[in-house]
Amino acid sequence: MNLSENFLRLKEKVLIKRPVLQEILHKRGATPIHQYVNDYVDVNMNPPIFKRQNEILSVIHEVCRDRFGARMADSVTTQLEKYYFVSTADHAGPIVHPFFVNSNLLTALTLKEHSDPVLQNVIVLACANISADNSSFPRGLFFHTVKNDELQTHRLPFFSANMRPPAVYTLPPYGEKELQNIQEIIQTKHAKGEIDGRVRDMLRSMMTDIYSSDDVLKCSSYTEQVSRTNAQLWQKFFGAGSVKMPNLIYLELEDIVVKLLTKYHLNDDTVINHILFDPRYEPFINDYFDGIFGSFSRESATGTYLFWALPKGARYNQQLWRKGNYLVTKDESYKVEMTPEAVGEAIRSKELIPSLLLSFMTVSFYYGLKCLGGFNQVNYLTLMKNAYIKMNVDLGNYRSIEVCARAQTKEICDGLTLAFLGYDGGRVALASGLDMALYGDKDSWEKIVSLSKQMTLEDAINPLMPEIYRISYDEKEWEKGLLSITEKDINQLTGLDRKVKPCVDIH
Repeated sequence: MNLSENFLRLKEKVLIKRPVLQEILHKRGATPIHQYVNDYVDVNMNPPIFKRQNEILSVIHEVCRDRFGARMADSVTTQLEKYYFVSTADHAGPIVHPFFVNSNLLTALTLKEHSDPVLQNVIVLACANISADNSSFPRGLFFHTVKNDELQTHRLPFFSANMRPPAVYTLPPYGEKELQNIQEIIQTKHAKGEIDGRVRDMLRSMMTDIYSSDDVLKCSSYTEQVSRTNAQLWQKFFGAGSVKMPNLIYLELEDIVVKLLTKYHLNDDTVINHILFDPRYEPFINDYFDGIFGSFSRESATGTYLFWALPKGARYNQQLWRKGNYLVTKDESYKVEMTPEAVGEAIRSKELIPSLLLSFMTVSFYYGLKCLGGFNQVNYLTLMKNAYIKMNVDLGNYRSIEVCARAQTKEICDGLTLAFLGYDGGRVALASGLDMALYGDKDSWEKIVSLSKQMTLEDAINPLMPEIYRISYDEKEWEKGLLSITEKDINQLTGLDRKVKPCVDIH
């Protein structure tokens, strides 16, 4: 087969595994991104959601107040009362990976296109229960330069790879020693001619102004530091121009869920309480959620039952399975009794970490919060929602069905790229967050807006097809002819390479 036929087959095989993505592309694929993201602010509300909304808003207000002050917390909750949506697309970490840079730029785009003054904040509940070695590099910063006409990637880690830290959710704060190490890395790169004096000075200034401030160094955790520093780095993306960007409010999804569980569900008669502690629910959870990505599979021994375990002294998260009235690890070296007291103590000490399934059961299905996500989330969240509804139908929980039926699970904000980095007189690559701050000019935002009106949703998804294919099928199922298709091939075949214009350039 030629390239065109191979690409069509690749796309067909991807969409077989991603039926919700197929549905979205069928309905909205030809929609310009600028028009598509305007629908982010449209939310489904009903009386049961309004009744529950105050609980999650009070928790978000509490966390925002502690990190950003009372005025910002008031602004966030006032916005959510009217526009009840957040992004759950990001991994917790410095806002540098292109996927997360773009997911938040897309949300900012819709906020700025609507004239309502209430829309002041890009609100992110980021997944913090990821490895510090995740490919998105949550343990540090990275940026690009050009040498011998080739793009070079430079990393500035807060934590060494040799340290092999556990989940980002449990990382301690970095300190003066780690900051000094980064300053030395910057200086060494300049001495070797890898970065010029302007880039060196800008990086050193950012490290001092953003990452070394007293309020950041006083934080009790790395994720809290990330919240504060991302808010400042974000404002530097378009610092060379006059555009006023919304505030970036970066919180951890798991932190919000833990606070909701401990305040409203461990001891109260709610469906979440029954999911955790009522033995009648266990067979329905096993029947309906087993095999869904992001949940668990007993057959393949993947995922976990409602919580991950991180026992004291453990290096990695451990799976838990329900055995009688206990959650136990595979070797049964760690177990927690499924009582409000034991679970409450374990989640407060971060020995138990809410799973993706439990997190979305809580914020999306119970509270009805609209969660924007990526090409994976739109599939697994929709499947989880359907399973949750089936479970509650069987159990006669009609109020829970009414809330969950309104939960919106099919809007993409991750993987749609508008921020491109130009180099070598016409070549482009995905821009990192530091690239945006280092190389932006006064017109960078307008370039993004212009590109969003030219690119369609399908334009943006097509280059991701090779990556989605690899994660959708086992390695033994891969077809050799399809593996050879590259993002560059797709861009040329579809004409996207002629549409893409960089918003920042390395000169």
